[in-house]
Amino acid sequence: MDLDGIDQPEMTANTVTSDENSAFGGWLKSEMLKKGVTIGNLSEKTGITYTGIRNIVVGNTVSPRPETRKNLADALQETVPAAVEATIESEAASLPGMTWVDFTPSDLETVPQSGGVYVFYDITDRPVYVGKSNNNVRSRVKDHQTRFWFKEPLVVRGAFLAISDPDLCVKVETILIKFLGKHALLNVKGVTRDLED
Repeated sequence: MDLDGIDQPEMTANTVTSDENSAFGGWLKSEMLKKGVTIGNLSEKTGITYTGIRNIVVGNTVSPRPETRKNLADALQETVPAAVEATIESEAASLPGMTWVDFTPSDLETVPQSGGVYVFYDITDRPVYVGKSNNNVRSRVKDHQTRFWFKEPLVVRGAFLAISDPDLCVKVETILIKFLGKHALLNVKGVTRDLED
């Protein structure tokens, strides 16, 4: 399997280990092992990238979008157990009516298509960029994919909070940038900000 330009042997769920596995990632890994399905097999069946699925299996993506979970479960011809779904909801940091979901920035199929605030994290799980989109975060992430800095290990995973109110979206983005301060590497003074959408 070609990953980051390096030929690597096909990874199965068995060859992927993680100290902290999410409820869905643990269930997915277990089902893959039972059925003898590899990450590559699932990628072919779902259209989700190898990296996107691997991030779920190793626990980098804790709360994948419901559509992503359904696509993976359908490809395995299984239904995600209710207990796993309940755990996913409790694992996602949420406010009433608002839930953070994880995505793999290099895989547009895992990125939500609604407005809100998003954060990119590096390989050490440090937030490196906070952004917003009033209409469609997937198109904003697609724009980022053309930037020189948009590559691993600087951008490995993302988290998204759907916010339909554009004014609230700006406020939440501003608060997150201020809160993260210099730790959000690409939001420091002098770095070009995105155009408004």
